[in-house]
Amino acid sequence: MIQMMISTIGGSVVARRARQQQQALMLRRAVGFAIVASGLAVIVAQALQRALGS
Repeated sequence: MIQMMISTIGGSVVARRARQQQQALMLRRAVGFAIVASGLAVIVAQALQRALGS
């Protein structure tokens, strides 16, 4: 019974760590997407300003 409790505790730690790593990966992807999108928005804004001559 003690071994079962230890394995359950170990399993939950491993599952928690895997979930945290998955969430960190999703956060990095979201931040990366936001950086790329903002960069593209700046490029488009500058192109529009140049095209409109203002």
